[in-house]
Amino acid sequence: MRTVRLLIAFQGTRYDGWQSQLTGKTLQEVFEKQLARILTVKTNLTSSSRTDSGVHARGMVAHFKTKSTLPDSKLRAALNYYLPEDVLVLSAKTMADDFHARYHAKSKIYEYLIWNSRTRPLYDLAPYCLWYGGSLDVTKMRKAARVLIGKHDFSAFRDSGDEEKDPVRTLYSIVIRKTGPKVSIRVRGNGFLRHMVRILVGTLIQTGRGKATPESVRIALHSKNRKLSGPTSKALGLTLLKVQY
Repeated sequence: MRTVRLLIAFQGTRYDGWQSQLTGKTLQEVFEKQLARILTVKTNLTSSSRTDSGVHARGMVAHFKTKSTLPDSKLRAALNYYLPEDVLVLSAKTMADDFHARYHAKSKIYEYLIWNSRTRPLYDLAPYCLWYGGSLDVTKMRKAARVLIGKHDFSAFRDSGDEEKDPVRTLYSIVIRKTGPKVSIRVRGNGFLRHMVRILVGTLIQTGRGKATPESVRIALHSKNRKLSGPTSKALGLTLLKVQY
């Protein structure tokens, strides 16, 4: 058996997230169907992240084990031939036998895009960003973001249905840039709870709108109370950029 790592990009608009739900509409199911077709045996694929429905990726990592001797380059070419046009394998590489896409990940970088203009975004950008036409104070958003950096219990910033037992995560950085109407929020952490990035972004948007303050964000963080943080921002603006090992 050998372990093969895949680097994957996809537009998540028409998928119910990554993890198999037996609906046939998840990315894991799409991949495993084509792997079975190429390798002629059922093959389980393990990912670095469980992206939500509608979330995109440019740097998802996944691995599988196989007895096949098909070279990495031909595996990649075969997958890209059969996969739908909104999914792409950027690379395939045979790794050490013990490589694990999820457990060996050191950090993940997500980016959330906001189109901050009264005019809606053009068609090529629209599937990848949240359109918000009101005023946003990016300076206040950056001040609030600094409150969230570090190792914390992020219970106030996770979905109520999250079954993860340990809510402690470490955020290494939150970088907010504004270029014309485009506002980019990049979040790097050692891991994320369910909907955590989207709730963080929703809270920062509330701060930019003047509906919250850096101090109220601090209170919400330490309260561990989901009701005190902001709304969950829409999935379409979120992209998994990179998984670091």
